[in-house]
Amino acid sequence: MLTKAHRVYRWIKPGSSISSDRLEDDCLPHLERAIAVYRERFGQALGQVRNAARQALEGLRPDRAEAVVELLDGAATYEWPSGRVQAERRVKLFEGAAREHPVLDPDRPRALLGEVLDPAPLTHEEAVSQLYADYPEFHRLKAFPNDYTAENLRADYDLGQAQALLYSALRVTVDARGDFKHILQYARLSRLLHRVRRLAGGSYRLVFDGPNSVLRHTHAYGVDFAGFLAALVQARDWRMTAEIVLRKGWRPLTFTLSSADGLSSRLAAPELFDSALEETFAQKFGEERDGWRLRRETMILEAGSALVVPDFVFTHADGTEVALEIVGYWTPEYLREKFAKLEKVKAPNLIVAVRKQLALQAGSLPATVLPFSTGLRLRDLMPRLEAFRPLHP
Repeated sequence: MLTKAHRVYRWIKPGSSISSDRLEDDCLPHLERAIAVYRERFGQALGQVRNAARQALEGLRPDRAEAVVELLDGAATYEWPSGRVQAERRVKLFEGAAREHPVLDPDRPRALLGEVLDPAPLTHEEAVSQLYADYPEFHRLKAFPNDYTAENLRADYDLGQAQALLYSALRVTVDARGDFKHILQYARLSRLLHRVRRLAGGSYRLVFDGPNSVLRHTHAYGVDFAGFLAALVQARDWRMTAEIVLRKGWRPLTFTLSSADGLSSRLAAPELFDSALEETFAQKFGEERDGWRLRRETMILEAGSALVVPDFVFTHADGTEVALEIVGYWTPEYLREKFAKLEKVKAPNLIVAVRKQLALQAGSLPATVLPFSTGLRLRDLMPRLEAFRPLHP
């Protein structure tokens, strides 16, 4: 994944808009030559491979070339010595040289090297490479995917540049007409702060707080945002508008993307759960318990003009349905908005699970509150589920 240092963009000042860089067709021959470098240099050090790739990319602008090399390194596999052996060898060599300082005999350095490296390297470059083999610069290229093409590399570059712009997002809005559940699922899996509301014509709007609006863990949150974009580009019929703040105090710039822009991703299928808490709970509950079956995110609840998609839905054999929404740790602003939205939910059968320190705050909700500390306990949940079932004579 590209970093801020690798991003290339175009800033159109009159309209205060910004766009991420994309490679043209005439860049493909350069990409093919760079890929060939990675297929021909197995066993060579990372620094050597990168420099050879830079030479193969001389026809590209230097800022583009550095981003391409970064992506090629991400696709490659390197190997290096593990453990403390390299560090211990360096310490042994330095201690031996210090005891004999100053070393005046021209043959003595090679003898000292022979005590820690067997056989002693013939050149200075070989000595440095062996002593520092655990440093990234000297990691050895082991493999490169055979099916990785220049088109794949261009697609990764185009997507990576758009992702890198989102590291500086203040707010992102996504209007979705198709694949709404796909988009919403990835938003939740990416652990992004988001709000959902229905628009006229059957479409939905998701509003995300961007990395620049989060006070802590901004870098990690920016990476989550980039991961979400990799999923979003797989969906149909969407439009994204982002407010980008390149520097603190600057006015936001508008960055727009849509499904018509043709970005693509080779993202693997997502994991089913977006947190260890949910996964642990689902495993504990099982497929069926006391006549109740558990499903993931199969219901949309109206909360005034907004929408809530609960984490789980329980269905009993007698037809009773109960939704479960889990509220974890978020920003204070997000929690206030979350509770305000839950207060407007009209669903009669709703359980809201909150951490114990939020239980009093959740007490005014028109829902059954399930406090928890580190995980949801079945002995606390099951009586609450049973209370929703109709009474039988």
